[in-house]
Amino acid sequence: MANGFRGAAITGVGLAAPGRKATRPIMDLMLEASFQALDDAGLTPADIDGIATWPSKSPSPGMSPIGVIELKEALGCDLSWYCGLIEGPGQLSSVINAVGAIATGQARHVLCYRTLNEYSVRKSKSTEPERGAAANRIVGPYAWQRPFNALSPVNSQAMMARRHMHDFGTTKEQLGWVAVNARRNAMLNPYAAYRDPMSHDDYMNARMISDPLGLYDCDAPTDAATVVIVSSMEAAKDLKKPPLRIESMGAAAFGRNSWDQYEPLSGMPALDAGRLMWTHTDLKPTDVDVANVYDGFSIHTLLWLEALGFCKRGESGPFVEGGERIARDGQLPLNTGGGQLSGGRLHGFGLLWETCIQLWGEGADRQVPGNPEVGVAAAGGGPLAGCLLLSRH
Repeated sequence: MANGFRGAAITGVGLAAPGRKATRPIMDLMLEASFQALDDAGLTPADIDGIATWPSKSPSPGMSPIGVIELKEALGCDLSWYCGLIEGPGQLSSVINAVGAIATGQARHVLCYRTLNEYSVRKSKSTEPERGAAANRIVGPYAWQRPFNALSPVNSQAMMARRHMHDFGTTKEQLGWVAVNARRNAMLNPYAAYRDPMSHDDYMNARMISDPLGLYDCDAPTDAATVVIVSSMEAAKDLKKPPLRIESMGAAAFGRNSWDQYEPLSGMPALDAGRLMWTHTDLKPTDVDVANVYDGFSIHTLLWLEALGFCKRGESGPFVEGGERIARDGQLPLNTGGGQLSGGRLHGFGLLWETCIQLWGEGADRQVPGNPEVGVAAAGGGPLAGCLLLSRH
């Protein structure tokens, strides 16, 4: 099958993630990650003719504090194309759009980024209600959740996990291996937020947050910036390191746009995004050497394993059980940098960064053995879903 995505490749990556130490302005982290990625690719700001992010600058505190034009001004770039979306197929939207810009000749080198300062915002935010202030009116989907004391995304994801357990016999013990595997990998990642040892017993004994999801089923807010440079294959030939071809992509908005009304509740549009990704390539799930898939909550990882065809629907619990199959030296090395559960909440973009690091053989102590050549990155929970298939050749 002809591959329409192979005109684009990832040529450099950068990450500024100081763990849970909110001591630097977010723009400092953004520029650090940007110049890391530029140096990684052998480019300068003058070479960048496109910038993309998702979501665009957000009014939600800490969620997306730096807009495309702010970064353009800070880097001093002249852009022939740029994109900062409000809606899109999840965290990898910027890369998916960059591929389109390159395919249509609008850009040669697009700097894609995701930045958050949720940790510092939450740390500094007063817990005391504002005196004399009128209560804000709750609108949108939350208007149907708050009256039932569903105050956080963890509540809807707990329902998703419980439904998966009901439908397929998945157990909390099985879910725990996702978190334990992530922590083992994070212990070898100098960027990770949590690097202390964690046993399966530690996981099982952690305090409950929203049954059946406990403390270690939830990702860790951080301050961080992640950058990925997407280049045309023609322009990538003369750069610093071998380009990582974007072999295929998948995105979907099937079903209801809801965290708690999607059908089936034990699934997500990921089931459709993963299926679509494989229709654009001759590669198969068995060709994948490393996978970094979304774990905003541990249940997301199980659903992405099913969506990407690494196991059948409903079989992800037994697939991860015991941790051997998903270990770095296992059948499918999974979330090799610690994912978001232990590596820190980079909102999915860190999973793409880690996949690139592994395919370039730069994982140091956590490097997957066997010279991996094909990798998957997937991001999105609930109604958001996007995935990328990368190849070193």
